[in-house]
Amino acid sequence: MTASEAPPPIPPPARACARPGCAASVHKRTARYCSVRCSSLDPGRRARLRAGAQRGRVVPLARQLTLNFDGAEAPLAQFAGLREDLPSGLSRLAV
Repeated sequence: MTASEAPPPIPPPARACARPGCAASVHKRTARYCSVRCSSLDPGRRARLRAGAQRGRVVPLARQLTLNFDGAEAPLAQFAGLREDLPSGLSRLAV
């Protein structure tokens, strides 16, 4: 073999599905499960998802941000007041 010829790449070994009890091989290199069904049936994954959902907390309305658009809508309301003679369906056509 000369220096310009590289040996053929060795394919990585087939990975097994991460779900306990499933011996099928994984189809993609970056996947953990052999199918969507195995992903949804995995008890470890379900426990992680359940813990993550319980960890999130609801923010009370009193602590949420207030969005005030009064300053941005005032010029639009003045501009719209000038075009009251147009029907609402034709207002976007008038320039």
